[in-house]
Amino acid sequence: MNDWKRQKGIGKTRNSPSMVAKRYTMPAAAAEQLKRVASSFGSQGRAIQVATEILSRMEAPPAAEVKTREMTRTTFRLHNSTAELIEALSRKLYDNDRAQVFAACVKVLKMKRIRI
Repeated sequence: MNDWKRQKGIGKTRNSPSMVAKRYTMPAAAAEQLKRVASSFGSQGRAIQVATEILSRMEAPPAAEVKTREMTRTTFRLHNSTAELIEALSRKLYDNDRAQVFAACVKVLKMKRIRI
């Protein structure tokens, strides 16, 4: 009877081999904006997945300058590929700073016109 309540891709033990729960440090403003934007994507993890995929395909990704001292630690349940993509983007574009990746993700999600 309770089988219909389970989320897709997650077993009875609530964990999946293709999903990981990771804690990231990010600007508090980006975390708040991500919460607001995430409702249209279904979840924060899905919003981050979409944003990182778009960000990885952009010719000129937005510069995300994190100058605020107000940081927060947030846990996200992400697919393994999304977590790896966040790490790759931080190494390649943002000087090993994952906070800048999340700030850029929020910028991408708020863009009206995306040029890939």
